[in-house]
Amino acid sequence: MAGEKGLISDESGNEKAGEKSVGVVRQYSGNVRKVCNWQVGVYAGLSRADKISLVGAKLYLPRSWTTDKKRCEQAGIPKEERKYRTKRELGLEIIKELEGVIQYAWVGGDSLYGNWSEVRQSVWEIGKAYVLDVGEQLQVCLEKPQPYVAKSLGRGRTRSRLVINEEKISLKKLIEESRASQWQRIEYREGKKGKLVREAAQEKGLGLEKRDGRSRRNRSFDKSESRHNRSQI
Repeated sequence: MAGEKGLISDESGNEKAGEKSVGVVRQYSGNVRKVCNWQVGVYAGLSRADKISLVGAKLYLPRSWTTDKKRCEQAGIPKEERKYRTKRELGLEIIKELEGVIQYAWVGGDSLYGNWSEVRQSVWEIGKAYVLDVGEQLQVCLEKPQPYVAKSLGRGRTRSRLVINEEKISLKKLIEESRASQWQRIEYREGKKGKLVREAAQEKGLGLEKRDGRSRRNRSFDKSESRHNRSQI
């Protein structure tokens, strides 16, 4: 996908001295490695190769803010923005709002977004590819599954859930069973301390997307799974 424009979603924050900054809450920050007053935002950047430009942003409001009407009024937060939303819900909102506004070929993000099937499904439905980190617990099929609705036994509610007979395998097991020759070292961008290097292997598989417990769609993907993700100094 080199050279193609992508929309990357991520979070970032700022340390605050007081408690009046909108959305500030005391929590652990990985940036400064301590518990402090922290204000978090969700951002979207338009990326091409090693260049990126900010194109969308939303401020994250913790529940301690959205449930405090007086505090929200004092801070001047519009009423329509006082509903609690998770960081990944904010990220998905940005993606949907930018659809048709800017041109891009794929959506990228870390496992906060990749582990949520709602993001993967929504991105697929607007016709975009995605490059998202996922957890090792995600299961895939190495052959094309044939989903079907199981027959109902006796009386009762008519079954509508799709099932498959094909064997599923977790990404963790898939990585453990991979051959050393499948992995290659890739320098993918410059970091603060030098080039960032990742060991990656490509494997073709098919995953089942689910929403409300029902299988939604089967689709193939070429997925590069990181065995190591580290900076080379």
